[in-house]
Parts: sequence; structure tokens; C-alpha cells
Amino acid sequence: MQSQSKPIKALFLGGAYAQIPILKEAKDRGYYIITCDYLPDNPGHKFADEYHNVSTTDINGVLMLAKEIEPDLIIAYASDPSAPVAAYVSEKLGLPGNPYESVRTLSEKDQFRNYQRERGLNTPDNIILTEIDNPHEKLRPLRFPFIIKPTDSSGSKGVNKVSYPEEIAAAVKSALNFSRKKIIIAEEFIDNNLADLHGDGFVVDGELVFLHLGDHIYNIKSNPYNPIGTLWPCNQSQDIINKIEKDVADLLKNCGFRNGPINVEARVNSEDKNYIMEIGPRSGGHFVPQAIFYATGFDMVKASLDVLLGKKIELSNQTHNCAAYYAIHSDFNGKLLHLDLNEKLKPYIREFHQYIFPGETVKSFESSNAAIGILLLTFKNGKEMELIMSKIQDYIELKIE
Repeated sequence: MQSQSKPIKALFLGGAYAQIPILKEAKDRGYYIITCDYLPDNPGHKFADEYHNVSTTDINGVLMLAKEIEPDLIIAYASDPSAPVAAYVSEKLGLPGNPYESVRTLSEKDQFRNYQRERGLNTPDNIILTEIDNPHEKLRPLRFPFIIKPTDSSGSKGVNKVSYPEEIAAAVKSALNFSRKKIIIAEEFIDNNLADLHGDGFVVDGELVFLHLGDHIYNIKSNPYNPIGTLWPCNQSQDIINKIEKDVADLLKNCGFRNGPINVEARVNSEDKNYIMEIGPRSGGHFVPQAIFYATGFDMVKASLDVLLGKKIELSNQTHNCAAYYAIHSDFNGKLLHLDLNEKLKPYIREFHQYIFPGETVKSFESSNAAIGILLLTFKNGKEMELIMSKIQDYIELKIE
């Protein structure tokens, strides 16, 4: 670490909208901020003292940059692809962070499924494919329907449900297009008839000390597997929550993940079996940590920086409020002409982050990076939340041509 006379030098991998909260927090603390990615126009870079055009998935490029600038901390916030890079470079340079292998196990879907099976947890049947495999032959043992997706991507990119043999080729092509390593996974489709849960948690010294789960919501028109929001707290029994927390805690403790935020997705199917679908070794995107802050009072942004500095993480005085995030989106491609929020919705809005403005291109919400903007909302109680969220599209005036 640098002497106290110098500010902490932090290298942040990325500068997208969702990373702005932690950049603001670091700025408020007086850190010397360095950002890197391959998109110099990303809005987070305006908080940086330095910017370097290095892809956050270029592990050797980030390592070379880190050796040159000698940061005290390397941080990947709300990004699955950059989390293993931050862990690898931090480990190489002896900086605070999680073991690279633990982050890789959680980040790469084929590694995670193998690890789940080793721990004896409910795991979807799955088969790994590469671009040289014959998918029709290799996938013959898997029963329809199944999901095909990249092993190393995020945000529902390249994820498709396959119900018939003639759909395999297109789904494989889509998944390969979004895989950097050209490795994809086909896995048993797990229904969400009893529960589809999502939220962020926090780990300290290998122990899961916080997890707040909500109910995912979807719009089946553009992509039925790309969530448009989450409502906290979840509308599930404590028994279901306890089972999922136990499985998440077990997976984290035994893979060696030591400290920091996690993003969890879980399902309970019609047979009452709970499945941990993903544990991302990072905070959730779409400003999920901020929504959970409104729900619980736990500030995971501050905690994410504090834990790297060895500071005590305070979890007392948590609140129990109703909160949600909602991704404003389109079901088709076009140009945004107009976006306005109805006066009836405004009393519930705590934050509104607009990504796309009139005159700019809008893409169908097939993956999470196609959101027009993100709403963070709070409510007096669960009934009010369910009522407003059930008709939220009626309160958003959206014109696209």
C-alpha cells in the first residue's frame, strides 16, 4: 500500500453506467481513479483521473497495465467477464482480492456446473460443446427442452431454449457468437413454477453474511429468459429461502471465495427442487445494489471497497422495505422518439438512469445491455408494489419508430 500521504490508487475495469456508483464512492473517498476498457465514451470514465484503452477481458493487457501504473486495488464491479481478470491480476501482483480459481469457478458456467455436481447439489443435466463438435450427435443424450448458452458471457446474451431438433443449429450459432472461448453449454431446462429468485449477497472471510433475494419478472415478447426487473423481498416461504442460502453458502465456502459481493440467481421447479442457477462473483448490474440498499439499508458499494482495505463490515440496523428495479425496454428495434414517466409513477421512483435518449437507436431487449433505462422504486408494502409493478408499462410513455 502507498503511504498515507498519497491517495489510494484504484484501477477499475470498465466505465459503464452500472459502474458509476462505485466510481462515485471512490471519488468521494479521494481515491486516485484509473479506468480501462475499449469504450472511451463510456460515462464512468468522467470520474477517472486516468483512462486507458485496454479491454477488461484482455487478461494479459490488464496485467501489463497494472504493472505499469502500480495500483493499490483492482476492482471489477457488476461485470462477470472482467471479474476473473481482476482476480488474476490482483493475485499475480499480491493485491487484495479473491483467489483466481474461485472466481473462475463461479464465472464460467461449465466450471460452475461441475463444481455443483461435485458438492452433491441439484444440478441441471448438461453437455459442453465447442465449435468443432457435431451438436446434433453430442446433444443426443439430452432430453428436450434444454437451454443452450455461452459458458463465459452474461446478461442473457446468446441464451436460447431449444424444444425441437431443428432449433439446435441456430441456438448453437447464437451461443458461440457470444462466447470468447468458443465453449458453450447445453443444459436441462429448469422450470421456475414455484420460484425464480434473484438478488445480491456479501461474503466476509468465506462466510455468507448477507443475502437479499427478490422475485425476477420477465417480458416473454423479446426474450423470455432476460429479466426486466426484480421485486424485493421475494414472495416465497422462509423454508425455500433458507435452503437456497444454505446451498449458496456451501458453494462459496468450499470454492475458496473469500470476500466481497455476489449476485445470485436461483429457481425452485414444479417438483419443489431448488437449483442455484448462477453465483456471479460481483455485484448485480442494473443498479441492483442500490435497489437492495433502499430495501435493507445495507450499502454494498461502500462494503465492496471497505472489505478490500480490511475494514470491518457493518450489517446492523437493516430495514425491511419493498423495492424494485425495472428495465425500461423495447420489444423491437428502432429509434427512440419519446420517453416520459407518468405522474402517477413518480412518487415511487427513487432513481432513474436513462441510457438512450430521443434520436438514438433502440434494440430489442434480447439481452440486458439493450435497456433504455433503469428505474429504482420503493413502496409502502408488498401489495402496493405488486399493484404498481403489474401495470408499470402503462405508466411509461414510450414511442419508438
